[in-house]
Order: sequence, then C-alpha cells, then structure tokens
Amino acid sequence: MKEWVQKYILNNMVLKVASLAVAIILWLVVVNVSDPVVDTTYTDIPLTVVNADAITSDGKVYEMVASNMVTISVSAKRSILDSLSGDNFKAEADLSLFNEETGMVPVKVSSNRYSDKIESIRSKTESVEVLVEDGLRKQFVITPEVSGEPAEDYIIGNVTTAENVVRISGRESVVSKIAKVTAEVSVDGLDSDVNTSVDLKLYDEDGEQIKNSNLVKNISTVAIAVEILATKDLEIRYNYTGKPADGYMVYGSVTGTMNSVKVAGRNSDLQRVNYLDIGNPYLDVTGLSETTEVEVDLNKVIPEGLRLVDEENDTLSITIPIQQLVEREVVLQKSVVRIGKLEGNLKAELMADRTISFMVTGVQSAISSMNLSDIKATVDWDAYMDDNGIAEITPGTYRLPLTITLPEDITTVKEVMVSLRVTENE
Repeated sequence: MKEWVQKYILNNMVLKVASLAVAIILWLVVVNVSDPVVDTTYTDIPLTVVNADAITSDGKVYEMVASNMVTISVSAKRSILDSLSGDNFKAEADLSLFNEETGMVPVKVSSNRYSDKIESIRSKTESVEVLVEDGLRKQFVITPEVSGEPAEDYIIGNVTTAENVVRISGRESVVSKIAKVTAEVSVDGLDSDVNTSVDLKLYDEDGEQIKNSNLVKNISTVAIAVEILATKDLEIRYNYTGKPADGYMVYGSVTGTMNSVKVAGRNSDLQRVNYLDIGNPYLDVTGLSETTEVEVDLNKVIPEGLRLVDEENDTLSITIPIQQLVEREVVLQKSVVRIGKLEGNLKAELMADRTISFMVTGVQSAISSMNLSDIKATVDWDAYMDDNGIAEITPGTYRLPLTITLPEDITTVKEVMVSLRVTENE
C-alpha cells in the first residue's frame, strides 16, 4: 500500500500541484470571460424621504431642492444584472442625517434582490439639498375667474364654486408670498351653463403664478359652475298717471335717459316679456307744479328672473315736463261758425251779434303761437239730437254746444254754448 501511494500519489507531486493551479486559473479566466463584472446605469429611481420627523417634530418644514428621482450605477456580474431592473432598487434621503451647515442629506441606495452578489451600488447624486425653515399655514379665499366670451347674444351669469376657502401649509417664505388663489375656467363661444372641476392656481402680488409641489393643500381641485344667460333688448315705455296741480299740465312727452335696456336671463323668462313699463309710483304727476326729474333703479323694475346686462348703468333718469297754464280770450266772427244743414226746407242762424267769444287755456308757448285761423267752430246737429233724444228738428229756438277744434295742448276753459233760431225757408 505504501508503495502504491508512493508510486501514484506522491510521485511527481510538484507537477501535479502546478497542473491544479493552472486548471483553477483557467477556470477563473473562462468564468470571467463568459460572465464578467460590468457596470449598469438605472435612471428615474424614486428618492424617498425617511425620518422626516427629525425635522418636522420641531415645527419646521422641509423641501427637496432637486428632483425626487436619482440615477444610480450598479456593478455586478452580467448574469446578476440581467435579472435586475430599476424596480429592485430603493434610494433614500434620511433626514436624520441632515447637515445644518451644508443643508445637504446623503443619498443611500439599496437593492431588494441579490444584495450579497452586487459588487457596488452608488447614486450619481451622492447628496441632495434640503431647505429647512419655519412652517406656515394660512387660509385663502378661492376666487373664481372666467375667461373668454360666450356665444353672441349671451353673457356670463352667476359664477360659484363648491368650496369658498382653501388651507395651505408649507415653508413660510413660500406661503407668505401667496396673494390670491383662483379657480379658472373658459367659456369662450359657449351658449350653455358650465359645470366642471378645475385645479387651484396660486399667484403672488405681481400676478406671477407660484408653482410649488411641496405645498400642502386641504383641496387641490374645486367644482365650479358658470351660468350662461341669453340677452334681449326691451323697449322702455313711460306712462304717467294722475293730474298735475290746478293750472298746470304735462306738456310734451315724458322722456328718459334710455329708450331701451338690455336684460339677461333664461330663454323661458325672456320670452314672457317684450317691453319694460315705467309707470306708477315713479310717474305719478298728481299735484306737480314744475318740471320734475325722477330717478329709477332699474334693478327694481325689471321682471323677476331677469337681470341687467350693464349692471353699472342701472339708474334711469326720467323728465316729467310740467308747465303752467295761461288763459286767453278768443273772439270769433260768427260767420266762421259752420252750421250744418237741416233736413227739408229748414234753416238755422246764430242769434248772437257779430262775434262769439270764449276762453281757452294752455301753456304759454302754445297760446302765444295760436292763430285764429287754427280754430274751427261747428254746430253738430246730429250729436245734439242724439244727446237729447230728438228725432227731428222743427222750427224754434235751440241752445247747443259748439264743437271747438283747437291746436294741440290748448283746450276751452268751459263748454261754449250758442243760441240758434230755426225757421222755414220762404
């Protein structure tokens, strides 16, 4: 046995050890050539913040300056890397390691697979800047803002939001810059109501939008409703009531600063109205003795369900022209009085002397410009017979009212009566 060992095992020992070493080296070379260690880059690895309470517990808030994604480099055998993806890696920023002097936090990367077979993992961003300061929480009114113009003959009506306020918290330096929070919607070219949900937008005092994803809001969107109303022009009609003081009259037309007004509302409400009537109590002339100016709030007289399109121009000024009456005696030659023909061979003549006089009244300008040629006087036998139930006129003496036709705005003070004698023609 000893000889066998000496012959087969111990004989040429040096050569055998050398052969084994060469075999091992060759195996290593083959393995490294066929499955070498290589470097691979993975992008967009989410950067997770951990131990945030190390900062927030003191009433502070933080904000990551850089992107919340990092790029990492991994060294491992090709066969290992072929089995890995970006989802197998985790990048963390541990705020308990925050350096107050530099404002930096180191980035730590780890793998949930083959961690013992990975040669190295490192983030190309070795540390990230973190802003730390006092926190601030404020409440802001949500301002709805509508842009664009609705379709022709339509306007914007009421605009409402489901929520009126929003609470925002974050770094004091950022929150303190917020001057306005808006809910914005466009109605360009629309002819029907809008109901939608929009993102809230933040603006500073200069109107510049504040875009900061690190701000915390109790709501980030809000429902907004916009009424789109049809419009219509309504003619304004002025109708006065009552009677001015004795000796005065409404002379001319009641006029206003507007002849029409544009209103808006639902089509069903607009179809019910075609004009706007301004009357009592605004145009009650009872007892007036001078021209009077009246102001009317149009919001109080437009029909229910409608609104003014021009809300700033909502006051209507109305002028009621009142003038004093004067009297003048009119003397007519009796020859100008037209006496209608009677039936048969009857004739009628005025029993007055050469003239007939009576008093008329009107405003000074009308009375002054009146000419006698403008006045017509007629005896109306038919009206007299109808009023008195007379079937026919017979010879005798009659007292009848004269029918006096006068220029506009002039009237007789009282009824003008004349006496006539009816005889038969010879």
